[in-house]
Amino acid sequence: MPPALSLTDSTPLANQVAGHGGVMSDASGSLVIKPALPREIAFYQTLNSSSREDPIRKLKPFVSKFYGTLRLEGQLSSKGDVERLEGKDEVPESVVIENLSYSFTHPNILDVKLGTVLYGPDASEEKKTRMDKQARETTTHETGLRFTGCQTWHTPTSSYIQTPKSFGKTISASQLPSGMMRFFPLPSDNISSLVIPPSPASNVSGSIATEVEEHLPSIPEKSISTDTSTGTAITKDNVIPPTPITASNASSLLPAEYKDHSISSKLLVKVIENIIEEIDKLILVLNELEIRFVGGSLLIVYEGDSENLDKSLEEYEKRKSINALKSTLNENDKQDKRKGRSAFSEDGSVESDDEEYDDDSDLDDLDDEDDDDDDLINDEDEKPKKKKINSPVKIKLIDFAHTWLCQGEGPDLGVLKGLNNLKGLLQGRKDEIIGK
Repeated sequence: MPPALSLTDSTPLANQVAGHGGVMSDASGSLVIKPALPREIAFYQTLNSSSREDPIRKLKPFVSKFYGTLRLEGQLSSKGDVERLEGKDEVPESVVIENLSYSFTHPNILDVKLGTVLYGPDASEEKKTRMDKQARETTTHETGLRFTGCQTWHTPTSSYIQTPKSFGKTISASQLPSGMMRFFPLPSDNISSLVIPPSPASNVSGSIATEVEEHLPSIPEKSISTDTSTGTAITKDNVIPPTPITASNASSLLPAEYKDHSISSKLLVKVIENIIEEIDKLILVLNELEIRFVGGSLLIVYEGDSENLDKSLEEYEKRKSINALKSTLNENDKQDKRKGRSAFSEDGSVESDDEEYDDDSDLDDLDDEDDDDDDLINDEDEKPKKKKINSPVKIKLIDFAHTWLCQGEGPDLGVLKGLNNLKGLLQGRKDEIIGK
């Protein structure tokens, strides 16, 4: 059960790597309060209230937990009355969802925009033309994905390596593997800073191109992969990587390069394998759903602290083994019941249990271990809560402002193309790590 909310205690969301402003967090940091359009609110409510028979229910493990909506109507006066805020006649409603980065010590976060189309059916012709142009000028149209931002924890400097939105908007499809390197750096990799502190010089534009060429990493051949499902080849070329952004609040102490990364190749391979496994599950679900995700993203989070990552991966592997054993035993039990005979039924058979879809993945099981029903708190026979184990990885779909069901129109092929190409990039990065 989420903690009690107080809008007066809300703060800007930490660890936001992409998206619009105005996203807040509650005082504990465990919840996200995000302004939402009616379509997005309807999506969360539909998914949350769906029955096990509804096809959309299978999407639930891949969406952040939804706790409801909030609207700021006013503020308490000294007399205890609610006074309407001036200039706040049209206050947007917000969805309250879980903060996916909350359980991590140092969350490494990647936001990947999915799909080949960036506009909805009700968009004006002007917007359709503009968004189609943007899709064709970036990796969206060709690959069905675009990096919209990421952060990677760097232990030696106790800071995050920031990869801004401008990176994803200016690279070509052949340079996508360099984004994988920035998100999954080996200890020996040199990762360039893409944030350039303000310079006192009045004209610095002439030196930027040279600085980009000097600091941005080359793209290794082994990080290149071809997605056989779509035929999209991700190959190396010599196009100059993107121009670093200038951040007005950037520290002048930021290094030009980040070196000596703390997560070992062995752990990185395990992380990537877990991510690929979850993406495979998501692809299977989306292949069966007639739904459109225009402007939606896939958020990938993994632990940036090497010691905690090692522990959580170990516990995750144990949990997977236990769940696999339980699943086998349950299936055997159902088969035994189907074959059994009983004097308590007219024909002597025993009815089998209904098949049920498991709403939680193995990864979610780790975080949910201590989510006991609060109504049982005063139960004299209450069992002690198990120690909470954080998931090493989380993969969730986010941003549903332009999501709708489209019965009879088939699955979203653009989103599936993006997921398959993302899987190819991950496999390419894994192969490169193993080859070093």
